[in-house]
Amino acid sequence: MQKKLVVVYTRVSSGSQNLREQRAAAKNVLEMRNINEDDVLFLEDFNVSATKNDMKNRPEFYRLLRLVSEDKVATIIIYARDRAYRNFYEGSQFNDLVNLHNVEVVYTASNSIPFHKNSSIESFYGIFAQQEGKNIGRRTDDARKRYPGETIGYQRIEQKPSDGKKKVNFIRDDDRSHMIKSLFEEFSRIQTKTEFVDILCTHGKKLSGHAKVMKILQRPFYAAHCITDYGYDELNHVEPIITLELFEKVQVTLQKFVQEYEDEVARVKERIIFQPICGICNNEMKFKKMLNKPSYFVCSQRHKQIAIELDKLNQFIEETILKEINSFTLSLYEPMFRTHLKGVQDKLLHQKQHNKHLWEKSLLLLASTDLIHSGTVRKNSESKIQHIEDKIDTIDQELVELRSLENKMTSITSIVPRAIRNLTRSDLEILIELLIKDINIHQDCLEFNMYSFASDQKGVG
Repeated sequence: MQKKLVVVYTRVSSGSQNLREQRAAAKNVLEMRNINEDDVLFLEDFNVSATKNDMKNRPEFYRLLRLVSEDKVATIIIYARDRAYRNFYEGSQFNDLVNLHNVEVVYTASNSIPFHKNSSIESFYGIFAQQEGKNIGRRTDDARKRYPGETIGYQRIEQKPSDGKKKVNFIRDDDRSHMIKSLFEEFSRIQTKTEFVDILCTHGKKLSGHAKVMKILQRPFYAAHCITDYGYDELNHVEPIITLELFEKVQVTLQKFVQEYEDEVARVKERIIFQPICGICNNEMKFKKMLNKPSYFVCSQRHKQIAIELDKLNQFIEETILKEINSFTLSLYEPMFRTHLKGVQDKLLHQKQHNKHLWEKSLLLLASTDLIHSGTVRKNSESKIQHIEDKIDTIDQELVELRSLENKMTSITSIVPRAIRNLTRSDLEILIELLIKDINIHQDCLEFNMYSFASDQKGVG
């Protein structure tokens, strides 16, 4: 009896993409199973879109289907479901065919859901559009590990040989690669927390901050490797700056200090009682925790830097809240808010009921559609169903937020009277959350925008 084939199938939709990540993931599986590549049939559809071409117009994939139908295939290795099919109908055909001929299907993308022999369950994965988004995310993540953009310590060299397939290599940048190597070597020798902090501060000045240093130390790319579900994967297109042995030694050293470092950062972040907004560009300001220096918020997005220390911001917030609650009369506002919340809730529940009716109607239409002759109708119905589901999810989220607001209203009713007499730290934090809409930081002042319980407070500080 003729031995059945192990087939690796890969596909990209355009000529600007490449097959490297899909091949690398497939080869990892082959190595794990001790399968010689010479015994494997590699089928590739390059620059072939599954959206624009049905299965018969994807030459190598159609060849794979013929081999399966002829009972010549034992195992198919594919990066992800969307490499084989892009809609429910094609997915059902593929799943039924491989199950009929008892073919094993292996998906190799990180965190990909394994193939299921139950056709109904497997077909379910192909119905929803969000599955495609997840697949793209996995491919992007795998590609970024092996072929990142500009990387400190390397020159990214792109070449386009005569076959037209772009090749990328990473060559050491002598200036910064020596700095990276020195960083790893010094870090592997540290013994105390003081040495840990000193190295982070020293190299942080050269490498855009201590957070960047931490990321560099945890990146095996500098040893010409990446981490996959199967362990370390060697990157032959990367010139190593350090050895894998040195990288692993540094990871052991990191484990001794990184938890203490992260705990310290977490303790500082717990003191953040409100996220400030930049008064120039209206973006959220970034929080910075500098070693052995006061923590602060900063923004410099295409404008002159604006910054404020965390402790000073907290002081201004507390002073503003104390001033606000002294002029606050709850009884004038509570009935109005509860009436308004009830009206909004009733409107949302009506919208949800209407959309549920549309969803059930669309599902019935989809179930009654002919699978073979109504591909376009099915695609439109599936798109409409997804759109309705998104609407329902949005409404559910808004209802949850309304219930939360109602609970907060109850909380503030009990807090304010005693808070005015004897405000505790816990009461203060709750009032800050309930009363402050946003805080804009300017060069020479802070602007507090309050919810409409009392007049706005601006220009404090």
